[in-house]
Amino acid sequence: MTNENEQVAVEETETAAATPTVKVIEVSNPSTEEMTAISESIKVNYDFDVDVKPVNFNFKKSKDKDTGLIIDRKSVQLAIPYPSVQGIVAILEAGGKELELLLDAAYTVVNTEARNILGDDTTLNAANFPIDKISWKAISEIPKAQRRGGGIPKETWDNFAQDYCEVMPAVTGKLPKQVANAAKILQNKFANSKTNKPVLEVLVEQLAIYAENSPNVEEYQECIEFLLGKAETFLNISDEQLLANL
Repeated sequence: MTNENEQVAVEETETAAATPTVKVIEVSNPSTEEMTAISESIKVNYDFDVDVKPVNFNFKKSKDKDTGLIIDRKSVQLAIPYPSVQGIVAILEAGGKELELLLDAAYTVVNTEARNILGDDTTLNAANFPIDKISWKAISEIPKAQRRGGGIPKETWDNFAQDYCEVMPAVTGKLPKQVANAAKILQNKFANSKTNKPVLEVLVEQLAIYAENSPNVEEYQECIEFLLGKAETFLNISDEQLLANL
């Protein structure tokens, strides 16, 4: 009897040891009314005209290699000031480093779209690149969900994939490895599956299930919208268009 009790104690100890300790870092985010007051205060006191918008900053869970302690930092919501139209006019008139920074932001938008186009077509080079597709007007007409996708931070994509892996096994009955494979394709924005329409169709269905069941869906709405927009584009490419790129 003593041996059985000792065995149970050992098993319980091993189970406890196998369960990682999670340290949750909570944050006191402002209410809607408080955020409005904070935003108004920033707008009034800023050195040029700005539009202030609430933005959620998400953090990936991290694990200490030595202790195994998992740090789970919750989202922080900040009131972020962005140059308004009048603010941009003031920057243009002032010139200097502020204008240089504004131009850098424009370069990033154009370069990001150029990279997206190159990622979709491996036959492109300087001689045959469709320059008209990276004009400011052309980029502005791209659906916002797709246009913003290139600007979603890598950390957000990593967190999205992690959340997807945590949510989907329980709600779909799929094995963790299957879910991880799907998450990898989504995280890579269909880079290696854009011509595989059966795979795209399944992943779109899985995204819908994820969106219905994840408690964190609002945090990753941009990722979901971007992926759905990309999938729709790839699914609507005809065989003739695919052959034309070969």
